[in-house]
Amino acid sequence: MQRYAFLRSPIWIAGIAIALVTVIAFVSLGLWQLRRLDERRAINATIEARATAEPSPLGIILATHGTESDALVYRRVSVAGTYDHADEVLIVGTTLNQSGNDVLTPLRFDGVTIAVNRGWVPIDAGGPPVVGAEPPVGAVEVTGILLEGQTFGSLGTPEEDGRYDRVGRIDLDALTPQWGSDLLPVYLLLESQDPAGGELPMSRPPPEPSDGSHLSYAAQWFMFAIIAAIGFPVLIYRTGR
Repeated sequence: MQRYAFLRSPIWIAGIAIALVTVIAFVSLGLWQLRRLDERRAINATIEARATAEPSPLGIILATHGTESDALVYRRVSVAGTYDHADEVLIVGTTLNQSGNDVLTPLRFDGVTIAVNRGWVPIDAGGPPVVGAEPPVGAVEVTGILLEGQTFGSLGTPEEDGRYDRVGRIDLDALTPQWGSDLLPVYLLLESQDPAGGELPMSRPPPEPSDGSHLSYAAQWFMFAIIAAIGFPVLIYRTGR
């Protein structure tokens, strides 16, 4: 129709092309978020299966799966060893209903070291080592969930000798020089130990799997695509009128 002859002009041809590319891009981004959701749910299924299984001896897990963190994380394990209380580190700025710190203590066993997050202490607790939150002396058997070390966030400032007393995240690479090259690339979130400790530290609950925000992001991208797909033809119609 004559009233739409303006669509043959270069500026409108470019506008139509941009609108088509925009719709395709928004739909593609929405589909990408749905794929991410499927991947997250598959990971969550693996996490749930590992975290709800009966604890396996850590030595057997290492012999079977090696020391790659992807093969170890979220597995429930038990391990017998000895805490190195004098060498523990505080993870500062954590919360468990109120502000405080977490106590990270190396556990030595069979020539291997694993970092154990023994739980939360109040922010006014001294240390490290934390008085009143000492681990059992001598041999101890601990049970917990293996988790991946953290790489994001502020780490903190080392002491003059290069060692860390307080850190902002569980960075196992940063702790390896002071705890030894035999430090595993995962840490253990303590669930129980025998013999048991005192009231402090307070054990942390295990992390809960989440689908994240992928579904809401996908809905947003599809909504943007619908707006572009409807809005541009409306613009053309009104311009023609």
